[in-house]
Amino acid sequence: MPKLSPDVIDEKKLVIEEAARELFIKQGFHATSMRDIAKTAEVSLGNLYNYYETKEAIYQSIINRYSEGVNQKLGEIFEQIDEPLEPTNLRKFGEMVGELVNQHSDFWLLMYIDVLEFQNSHFRKMFEGLTDRFNRIYGDKFETAKQRGDLRTGVDASVAFTAAYMQFFNYFLVEKLFGGNQHLGLSDDQALNHLTKIFAYGTLSEEKLASFKKSAFGN
Repeated sequence: MPKLSPDVIDEKKLVIEEAARELFIKQGFHATSMRDIAKTAEVSLGNLYNYYETKEAIYQSIINRYSEGVNQKLGEIFEQIDEPLEPTNLRKFGEMVGELVNQHSDFWLLMYIDVLEFQNSHFRKMFEGLTDRFNRIYGDKFETAKQRGDLRTGVDASVAFTAAYMQFFNYFLVEKLFGGNQHLGLSDDQALNHLTKIFAYGTLSEEKLASFKKSAFGN
């Protein structure tokens, strides 16, 4: 292959990965051949192998690109949540998780392909150590809440927050990818309100709950 600049190489890889992404989502990873990808990307099969040694290398590169954007967005979300256990912030967090799911639907489709065809070998790290990650981000906030007596006896704030994150995440995945069509029998706003109340009432002490006036969550 002739000597190409890094920008040209990256541009060509983007074209190849876009073609591969469409094919993987449409017909699955194992049902897609390198020849299919080359044809869709309008490159020769030989040239395709100059950029990627294997089909899985293309898949991994696609995931890596998506992961960078998703992780950056998650970081921005975490920075906007100052008091993670308070109902207003918890609901705001759920809303932003929903936006993340809606904005990166292809990423989650690739995740399900990974679950079905690779036993989640590529995405596993995304969910490993979530509680530890939240402890690193909000540990001081969790400890302060514990010292103030905000938490119900025996409740681990980091586990509760991780559970809330996963519930918000799963709710929007079902709605976005599986055609949930209000699977809780509620609009998204109503679902966020109810999920927030469930986690707040299951996490905060009666004394702490009494300090919050009636909010604008609705029914």
